[in-house]
Amino acid sequence: MKTKIVTIAAAAAISLSGCAYHAMGPAEQAVVQNGSMFPGADHNLTECIKPSETKNEAFNEVFKFPARQIAWNASNDPNAKPNRGPYVVVASAKAPAEMDVPVSVTFDLTQDCDKLKKFYSEFAAGYNGTLNDDGSESDGWKALINHVIGQPLQDTLNGVAQKYPWQEIWNSEEVRTEFRTEIDKQLPLASKARTNGTEYFSNFQVTVLKPTPVNPDLKNAIEAQQAAVQRAQALQAQGVAEANADRAKADAEVAAAEAQTKLAQQKALQQQAEINGYGSIDAYLKALAVKQGLNPYQPTYVVPQGGQH
Repeated sequence: MKTKIVTIAAAAAISLSGCAYHAMGPAEQAVVQNGSMFPGADHNLTECIKPSETKNEAFNEVFKFPARQIAWNASNDPNAKPNRGPYVVVASAKAPAEMDVPVSVTFDLTQDCDKLKKFYSEFAAGYNGTLNDDGSESDGWKALINHVIGQPLQDTLNGVAQKYPWQEIWNSEEVRTEFRTEIDKQLPLASKARTNGTEYFSNFQVTVLKPTPVNPDLKNAIEAQQAAVQRAQALQAQGVAEANADRAKADAEVAAAEAQTKLAQQKALQQQAEINGYGSIDAYLKALAVKQGLNPYQPTYVVPQGGQH
């Protein structure tokens, strides 16, 4: 009888100590696995805990997942958390070079309880791919997302990069647009294929920033070449401007000479008309003399032959 009482008391103490409340934040959800210590108990996944919900799960295991927008950052942005750094791709054989391609993808995990339990059983459990108790991302979660999202992203970027020389990947807006378009098209299908045809992730949003050469010497060489071209264009423009200025000056001088010639011609015509008005040049000259106060009509003296009488 004493042994029975002790056993019951111990069980009660264990039951009380195993009692635990699990409160989900607004961006958290969880699946619950029956972890009963008693023989014959069902150890299957039993239920889910919704965002902002609190439940008492005595002896049960609770596995947290995000119930918010999930970010996969692969960029040079030091403020993007977590961040794995840009993807590295190789350009086409025409001009091969390694290129950094910064990419950011956001997406959502299902909040359907049955699908979430299936996701845990078939995938997350094998990776230990759940959130930490404090809601942060565990290494297992990161590895799981890399398998479902990160690796398909790399494959898609590799396929596009093989079509272009590195200079176009660096400088062409059309190529960057193609990266984003192909990710939009292929990533949902690839992630679904990696979870055996069940869609656990949705609402993908993709951003592709400007790719850059991994080797800084390539970038420096192109920038130096562009600077040289710009200097040559500036010198050429300066030479053209100076030539145009000289031409304009010459044209102005010719125009001035032509104007003076025309003016002289007009004056000559006016003078000729004025002369014609006097009937003869002699008459015109006499008229000018009169205007100057001279007397062109001087008296004529006739001296008789033979002397004076």
